[in-house]
Amino acid sequence: MAEMQVLTEPPSTGKASPTPKAQAQAQAKDQSQARAQTEAPAPAAQQQKRGPSIHQIYALPAPIRTFPLPVFYPNNPVSLFHVAYAWLGQVFRPPPVEPAVVHQGVWSETTISVHIKDEKSMRALWEQGFYGKGNLSRSEPNWLKREQVQRGLQEAHVSEIFTQQRREERAQAKWERARLEQEAILQTKLEEQRLAESRRLAEKQAAVPISSPRPLAPVGPLELLALPNSAVVVSRLEPAPTPTPFLAPVGPLQILALPNSAADILKSTEVNKENGTLTLSSSSHHGSSTDDSEEPRTPITNETPEIFRDDRSVNSSSDGMGNKTLKRRKSVRFSPTVESATYKASDPPSPNRSPPVLFSQPSQANGNGKSISQTLPPLPLASVPVSDPIINKEHLQLMPEEAFFLSFGLGVLEITDPASGRVLSRQDLFSLFRQYSYFPPRNGPDEPDLEPDDGFLVHYAVYHHFRSLGWVPRAGIKFGVDWLLYARGPVFDHAEFGLIVIPSYSDAWWKNQGKQGPRKPWSWLHSVVRVLSHVTKSLVLIYVDVPPPHKFEEALKDGITEAMKLYKVREVMVKRWSSNRNR
Repeated sequence: MAEMQVLTEPPSTGKASPTPKAQAQAQAKDQSQARAQTEAPAPAAQQQKRGPSIHQIYALPAPIRTFPLPVFYPNNPVSLFHVAYAWLGQVFRPPPVEPAVVHQGVWSETTISVHIKDEKSMRALWEQGFYGKGNLSRSEPNWLKREQVQRGLQEAHVSEIFTQQRREERAQAKWERARLEQEAILQTKLEEQRLAESRRLAEKQAAVPISSPRPLAPVGPLELLALPNSAVVVSRLEPAPTPTPFLAPVGPLQILALPNSAADILKSTEVNKENGTLTLSSSSHHGSSTDDSEEPRTPITNETPEIFRDDRSVNSSSDGMGNKTLKRRKSVRFSPTVESATYKASDPPSPNRSPPVLFSQPSQANGNGKSISQTLPPLPLASVPVSDPIINKEHLQLMPEEAFFLSFGLGVLEITDPASGRVLSRQDLFSLFRQYSYFPPRNGPDEPDLEPDDGFLVHYAVYHHFRSLGWVPRAGIKFGVDWLLYARGPVFDHAEFGLIVIPSYSDAWWKNQGKQGPRKPWSWLHSVVRVLSHVTKSLVLIYVDVPPPHKFEEALKDGITEAMKLYKVREVMVKRWSSNRNR
C-alpha cells in the first residue's frame, strides 16, 4: 500500500487559518487521490466477458418468425398512420416465407420418440419453445458443453455441474453431522464406562472386611486390664464373615445354583487371603453361579471401534479350577468395495457414501494425545488428452405429441423412416403415433382397429390446446402427472400447474354402449394433490370429450384438422382443502 505523507507548515502571521470545514475537504481530497493511486485498474484478461442474457437467447417463443402489425390506439390518431405504414411495407416488401428452416428428425421404435441429431436443430428447437430433452442431460441438451467445462476447455455455467456440486456439499455436511453425533455417542459411552468403573471400585472397597484390632502388648496397668480374659471374648471380637449377595434368578440354572441353607452360604464363602476380598466358589453347586452366566463387559476405548463388530459370536473356555469364562470373538463383515483397512471409532456407519476415509494408527500418538491419521491416496483417474476432439454423442428426443405439433401445427419438422429412408407424411405420422400409443403397438394386420380414445389423440388434443394459448407443456412424470405447464419455460421459472388428462365419454352413443371413464379412488387424488402442494404447484384435471367412432371416421376423411375439432377440452382446478386455512 502506498504511504500518504502530509506536510504541514506553521501558520504565518497575517494569514487567516483555514476553517475546520476546509480542512476536512482538503483531507478528503488527499485521501481520494491516494486511493486512486493505490487501486490500479484490473487487467482486461481478468475481466470475464458476459454472454447474452437468457431473455436474448430465448427471445423467440416458437421456431418460426411472425411479423405482427403495431398496436392501434383509438385515442391516439398517430398510431393509425403507424399501422398503415407497417402494413404497406409488408405488402410491397413481403417478409420471407415461414418456416424458413425445416428441421430433420428420425423415428425410433425403441424409445417411441423422434430423434434430432443435428446440433443446430437441437439448439433451435430448445431455445425456440423448449421442445424435447437431451438423452444425456436432464432437460437442456448440453452434454457437449458439460464435457468441455469438465476438461477445462471453456468456462461456462452448466446446471448439471452446479447441481452435482450442491449434492456433494449436502453429502459432506451430512457426513460431518453424522461424525459429530458418533463422537458425542462415543464420549457418552466413555463417560458411562468411567462412572461404572468408579462404582465397581467403590463396591469392591466396601466389600473388603475390616480386620478386628489385635490387642497390643501391654505397657502399663491399663493395657493389662484391657486384655481379654478368655477365647470366648476373643471370638466375640471377630466379625462374622459377610455372605456374598446373590442376584435375583432369571432362569432354571440360576435357581438351582442358589444355596439351600445358611450353612451352604457359609461353606461357599471363602476369604481370599491374598487381597482380602470375598469370592464365591462354584465347586459345591450343580450349576454355574449367576455371575458366571453373565457376559463379560468389553471396555470401550478409542482404539477399539464398535463398527463392523458382531457381538453374537462368543467362545466359552474353562480353566483348571472348573470356572468357566466367556471370551468374545471378533467377527468382521467385509463389503465388496474396500476403502480402508481400519476405521476410526468416531466414523459413522456409512463409509461407502463418504468422502475420502481417514485411516488411523492407534499405536502412534502425537504430542496432543490424538491418533495420527492420514488421507488415503485418491484413485488414479483416466487422463483424457485435451487435444482429442470431443464428439457430440447426444441427441434431442421429441415426444410423439411434440413431434406432431412441430410437423402438423407449425410445419417446421420432417420425420424420416429409418428402415426405408423416406419422409413420412402427416397422415402416416398420425397413424404411426396412434399405433404406438397402445401396448403392445397395434401395427400388425391382425391387430384390433384404432379407437378415437387412444392415448395419443387424447394427449395431443391437450398439448395442442395449451400450446395454442401460449403455455409451455412438458412431461410431468416426475411429479406423478401427465403434463406440467410453464408460463414461459423451465429456464425462467418453475411450473405452476400439473395436468392429469382424463377421457370423458359424454356423448349419448358412449352411454348407450355402456362406456365409462377410468375410476380412481379418493386416496389416489389425495396423494397427487399432496405431492403437488409440496412443490407449490396446483392440480388441474383436464377432461377431454371423446367423439364416437363413426363421427371420428367421417371427419378423418376430410382431414386431420376436422377430426381434431371434435375433441373438446374442459379444465377443472383442484385445490387442497385445509380446515385451518379455509374457514
